[in-house]
Amino acid sequence: MKSRHIIAIILCAVLCGHIVRAQDMDTELSKLTEDLASKITANGSKKVTVLDFTDLQGGSSELGKYIAEQLTVDFVMSKRNFAVLDRANLKSILAEHKLTATGLVDPENAKQLGKFAGVDALIIGNIIPVGGNINLTVKVVTTETAEVVCAAKAKFKADDTVQQFLAQPAQANDLSGGTQPAAPAPKPFGDLQARVLSMQLLPGDNIYGSAMLTLIITNTSASQIYGVAIQPNFRNKFSLINSRGDEFEVTDVSGIETAFQSFNGLSGSLTDVSPKSAITIVAKSQVRWRGKPGEYRPYHLQTEVFFGAESNGQHSDIKKYNLVLDIK
Repeated sequence: MKSRHIIAIILCAVLCGHIVRAQDMDTELSKLTEDLASKITANGSKKVTVLDFTDLQGGSSELGKYIAEQLTVDFVMSKRNFAVLDRANLKSILAEHKLTATGLVDPENAKQLGKFAGVDALIIGNIIPVGGNINLTVKVVTTETAEVVCAAKAKFKADDTVQQFLAQPAQANDLSGGTQPAAPAPKPFGDLQARVLSMQLLPGDNIYGSAMLTLIITNTSASQIYGVAIQPNFRNKFSLINSRGDEFEVTDVSGIETAFQSFNGLSGSLTDVSPKSAITIVAKSQVRWRGKPGEYRPYHLQTEVFFGAESNGQHSDIKKYNLVLDIK
């Protein structure tokens, strides 16, 4: 009986350890988005904006910018009962009226933003490193009274990518209003760089059409080969969105292999990118326009990319990067 009791205690400890274990960043940010969205809807807010997350002293980092961008994109990707002010527009409004994002915690400044941009709630958050994890605390603050109307928390592992983001000071043109010096961007995507080459929009009529996106991934390393792949679930993992709510349904992606994470690791193939070379990826979509003919400009591309260094035909240290690009 005593040995059974000891075994039960050990099993309970193992299971509980799995339950409370921190998840990866992208998974937790998706959960956080849904939690916040339901609370914002319940509060009745009609238009919100997300500010860069900071540390407890108000310092900014590339991680804070990344989290804010991810929340903004995730809010827009699913239909909500509230609108989201694009972060580029927020930056323009702040500059025009000589405001800073950090100054928006002042009720009068927050009220001004509400007046200028029609925003009735701000989403602000703090990044708190604890051991090998990152804790996030998030508050939704009204622009009318600066009252905290709801809040949420999240926790994820501080893996290598997160640590790189956290260690990198935010660029001088961020939304924090800080005086950090400009610095080289971090390399969460290894020696790989991605950019949109072109976006071709082919309307069939005033409502329905098609889109063809050409994306370039370049290996900037002088000696290292990298393998890359994307999720095979194009409809959910390769997304084109804009603030107007046009509906892009990706039907085909060519030029790159597909792979997915399973219990045994990465399943699928990777496309090798030689040093100082690039691959071209083409994504085709069916589109339903919500604007007038000619108003077809999307704002964001988002997709998950797996990548890892190649040596002797084997890929090692496979990582997942949530690629988000602006399309002008």
